[in-house]
Amino acid sequence: MDIDLQVLKSLPLKEKILSALVLALVWGGIVVAALLSWLRIIEDPGTFFWGCIAGSVVLAYLAIKKKKLDIVSLLTPVYAVIIFTCLDISPNLLLQGLYAASITVLLVRIHQRFS
Repeated sequence: MDIDLQVLKSLPLKEKILSALVLALVWGGIVVAALLSWLRIIEDPGTFFWGCIAGSVVLAYLAIKKKKLDIVSLLTPVYAVIIFTCLDISPNLLLQGLYAASITVLLVRIHQRFS
């Protein structure tokens, strides 16, 4: 994947803010989960996956605002709910990290292909 930085620089301010918010929610949620576990406020940091779900919702909102719709980005909140609540796999920090990485790739993809 060749990242064109000119596309990212030419984004409107609102899209830049929403993009930063997506990254802050998905990656910051992991940091907050680890911190809360380290402070012994929560027992298992893997169960604190709300940052990934919130970041997915913001990404879907960003996808709605594009001229061409990206069905994958639009459905990320559904994927997040299925992955973190409906599967027999117990949520953990590795799963959150992999999900956050995929959301990051989708964020770059939506700006590259759908702007």
